[in-house]
Amino acid sequence: MQPSALCAPAGSRPNRWETVCALQSLLPLLKKAAADLGRADMVYWFEQADAELANIIRGRPSDSAAIPPLIARSPQNSH
Repeated sequence: MQPSALCAPAGSRPNRWETVCALQSLLPLLKKAAADLGRADMVYWFEQADAELANIIRGRPSDSAAIPPLIARSPQNSH
């Protein structure tokens, strides 16, 4: 996802949008690291977190009812 205008720095102290955007910028790195380690379960959750952050930035509400099906579909760690 492309950074939103909400992600632009607003002053000397980070605001909540900068924090959300910073987390979103880290997710691709975390997803790649998880993939390099062969952790499909972690890749899945980083993808879900990225999609959820994108929705938050776009102003769409979180759907807590969607969480149980996500957990049921998630790959299981083989360790």
